[in-house]
Amino acid sequence: MRFSLPGHLSTTQALQLFQVMRIGAVVLTSILLAKSGLSTAGIGNYEILLYIGTTLTFFWVNGLLMGMPPVYSSLNNEDRKAFIFNNFIVFCGISAALFLLLFFGEKFATPLLTGQKEVPHFRLFCWYLLFHLPSFPVEYIYLLREKPRHIAGWGAATFGLHVAALYLPVKMGYGLQGGFSALLVLSVLKFLWTAGLVLRTGAIRWRGDLVRQYLKFSAPLTLNVLVGNFVILFDAWLVGWYFRDEATFAVFRYGSREFPLATALATALGTAMIPRLSAELTAALPELKTRTRRLMHLLFPMTIALLFLSTPLFPLIFNPDFAASAPLFNIYLLITASRVLLPNAIVLAKGAPRAIFWIGIFELSVKIALGFLFIHWWGLAGVAWSAVLSFWVEKAGLIWYLEREHGIRTRDWLDGAWYSGYVILLFAAYFLATG
Repeated sequence: MRFSLPGHLSTTQALQLFQVMRIGAVVLTSILLAKSGLSTAGIGNYEILLYIGTTLTFFWVNGLLMGMPPVYSSLNNEDRKAFIFNNFIVFCGISAALFLLLFFGEKFATPLLTGQKEVPHFRLFCWYLLFHLPSFPVEYIYLLREKPRHIAGWGAATFGLHVAALYLPVKMGYGLQGGFSALLVLSVLKFLWTAGLVLRTGAIRWRGDLVRQYLKFSAPLTLNVLVGNFVILFDAWLVGWYFRDEATFAVFRYGSREFPLATALATALGTAMIPRLSAELTAALPELKTRTRRLMHLLFPMTIALLFLSTPLFPLIFNPDFAASAPLFNIYLLITASRVLLPNAIVLAKGAPRAIFWIGIFELSVKIALGFLFIHWWGLAGVAWSAVLSFWVEKAGLIWYLEREHGIRTRDWLDGAWYSGYVILLFAAYFLATG
């Protein structure tokens, strides 16, 4: 089986398309579950399992993935083949350790992470994670081998099947038990595909030196992702701890979403620009400025439109129980203003992941303090506002670091006039839409 798409497709476009499909699958799954007849409490149970899985995997998975391109680029051809195999072994090893921890530590893990004594289908979900997690490097292997159409094809196949595997059993009356059973089968198939890809493109040799190099480079990235992701995961924990109600948790989870296209396109652009910035910083900064400006022209008008459409659309797209999620979604839409800023890519290209980590620590401290304070004052809306402000803290810190430590002026990579104008329009639209 080979994935291919017609026409020219760059790796940047392929990664952006992949991210759009990934986040689109999450949104579509939410919509379909809301329309499936599953109760709000049942949807809340699904979101709780998703939250558990994200909490315990997002930081190390993304940290290791971010470390793949720089480490791979520094190796010769033979070492690159060995690296692909050893990277797969690392993912399998961590996934197995996590499975054992969760499967046999359920009575400890669920109260700690959710505040509840037990969560339905928890052990089935553990089996799903065991086979699902090692398949994450596939799109990066295609990226490193410059196979953009394979990236897009892999995304279309896996995300499409994921939505179908979860939704159809639920719609047919088998409930979440049937949905997770189908996802388990899909995860096994994805694992086998990943293993086959590794065997075809890698060299089956254990290389402890490569593993140590890889883990050493990825460690600060992993810690930074942990800190950055905790900013979002802390919101879910805080809501669960404060309200202790599955339905409220579901309403919050459906509303606490950024504009999916903004997250997908900005993340993909930043990832794709890192090799260019690393190789030719002076030439790449104007390119980053141009691409960021194009991204703003696309994302800001769409975000502003969503501010006016979300209130009538939420009960129609999901169901009337989630009408209360729309005001939260409008607040989270404001994060688009910080998402389109990409100082992270420049800092990584300069080989300074520790700077991102320490700035992330400060961001997290601000987030926790504001979270506890704002939830007491304004409830769920307060949690959302604390997230918006903490993301600004991170971007401001990274911009300050680049200016002070590396002499990289913000105007060299960001069109300040367009950006300032769009931000003013965005916040004006928010207050008009919610006033």
